[in-house]
This record gives sequence, C-alpha cells and structure tokens, in this order.
Amino acid sequence: MDTRETIPTGGSFYPLVMDLFQKKQKAAILYDDNGVTRANGFIESVFEREGKQWLKLDDQTEIRIDKLYAVNGTFSSDYSEC
Repeated sequence: MDTRETIPTGGSFYPLVMDLFQKKQKAAILYDDNGVTRANGFIESVFEREGKQWLKLDDQTEIRIDKLYAVNGTFSSDYSEC
C-alpha cells in the first residue's frame, strides 16, 4: 500500500511554508493555476494580499498558499492526482 505525508483536512501549508522561508531551504511546489502547475525555488517572501496569504519564489512567481497541492512531498489531504 502506498502512503504519503499529508496535511490534515482543513489544514494549511502556511507553517511548512514559513519553516522553509525562515530556514532558507528550497521548495518544490505543486499548485493550482488553472490546472496542476509545478514550481521550484527559494521562498523570497510571505505576505498577505486581499485577505489571503501568498508566497513569492526567487523567480518572482507568486502563489496563493491556499492554492497549494504539495510542498516538498507533503500533500493536501484532498489532492487525488498521482
């Protein structure tokens, strides 16, 4: 049986994002951008815009944290692709 690490239903990637940002560690991300999209890089900043939390990668890609499917092998519990 395959298993994978997931965040709890209703949980957020915010703590993981902040940990990677503070430790200056590389992030491998899957997120929703009108389909599953992959991004990689160092998190340059974490900020709020219009009441939503965002991250910005070193290549200037901005991603809403609530649109994340996976970060460094940890998946959203409701992500079913793979």
